[in-house]
Amino acid sequence: MNDFLLNLSSNHMILAFAIIAVSWLWEDAAVISGALMAAEDLISIPLSVTAVFLGICSGDLALYYLGRLALRWRKLRAWIVTNPQSRRLSRKFKKKTLSNIFIIRFIPGLRTLGFSLCGMWRVPFLRFFLAMSAAGVLWIACIFTLVYYLGSSAFLEGSPWKWSLMLLAGLLLLLNNLWAVRSKAKRS
Repeated sequence: MNDFLLNLSSNHMILAFAIIAVSWLWEDAAVISGALMAAEDLISIPLSVTAVFLGICSGDLALYYLGRLALRWRKLRAWIVTNPQSRRLSRKFKKKTLSNIFIIRFIPGLRTLGFSLCGMWRVPFLRFFLAMSAAGVLWIACIFTLVYYLGSSAFLEGSPWKWSLMLLAGLLLLLNNLWAVRSKAKRS
C-alpha cells in the first residue's frame, strides 16, 4: 500500500487532479495543501497554482449554473420575481458585480449561496466569470504565498511539524467562520 501511495505522489498530474478534486469540497484546503505540496517539491509551483485555480473556478461555475438550473422551479422563480428584497439585491449584484464577488470570496460561508444566487439572479455570465476569476486569483495569491513561504521556511524545513500547518490553517479558517457567524448574529 505504501509503495502505491509513493508512486501516486511521484506523478505530478495525479496530484494536480487531486488538488482540483479537493477544491470542489473545500477550496481553502486545496490552496493550503497545494502550497504545502509545492513547498515539499512534490509538485511544481505553476502546476499547483494552476490546479488550485482550475478547481476553484470550476467549482464556482458549477454553483453559478446550479443557480441557473434552480430557476426551473416555479415557486423559486416566483419568489425571485415577486420578492422586493430579492429584486433589490439582484439589481445591486448586477450593478456592482466585482465588489460583491470580492466580498463573497473573502468572507467564509458566503460562496455557495452567493454564487448560486448570482446564477438565479441571472448576473451576466461574462461579468460573473471575470469578477470570480479576479477574486480567485487574489485569494489564491494571498493564501498560497503565505502557506508556501511558511512551509518552505528554514525553521520548518525537514521538521515533522510542517504538515501540521494544514491543521493550524484549518483551525484558523474554522475560527474565522465561527467569528463571522457570531458577528452576523449580533448584528441581526
